[in-house]
Amino acid sequence: MKRVLGWVCGVALALVGTFWLVTATADLALSAGIYGTAGTYKVERCYDTDLSGKNSDYDCHGNFTPDGGTAAGAEYVRLESTGHDYPDGYEFDARQGIEPDTVQRFGFWGVVGELWQVAVCVVVLAVLAYQAIKPRGQAARRESHRREPSRRQKVADRVGYAVVVALPVAVLSWIAMVAEPMP
Repeated sequence: MKRVLGWVCGVALALVGTFWLVTATADLALSAGIYGTAGTYKVERCYDTDLSGKNSDYDCHGNFTPDGGTAAGAEYVRLESTGHDYPDGYEFDARQGIEPDTVQRFGFWGVVGELWQVAVCVVVLAVLAYQAIKPRGQAARRESHRREPSRRQKVADRVGYAVVVALPVAVLSWIAMVAEPMP
């Protein structure tokens, strides 16, 4: 029963992690300029959506103006969970995705803001894969007496390397995002 519950929880976590990875990767590609419409986002106002005041979570209202467009052609866009309380009137380079309400900050700080999410997803999925692949029980005991690890153990080790690479990327990009200089 314990093993079945573990697999069910693991599969549920893998599905959530995969969904978050796909959406974060799309946002990362937009921030990196791989697709989308280039332009400028001008903040009208930002406000803290966390009523407890313990954890700040900012939503911002403003207008996205495509490059070469005029202020009259700007589209109103609400940015959710920006992570920053941008001052009123602040402008930054942005990219608009396929959906008109999908706008991401463009450039180095935009990429850093999305990279940590992708790296965390990779870590979670790699740990789950490692747990599913590595030999257990009697197979693990037989493995310890071999001179060369089995193919299964080699694959598990390679998946473990993804954790070793992605974890520092996640931590460093999160620290850089938090340390971003604000105007």
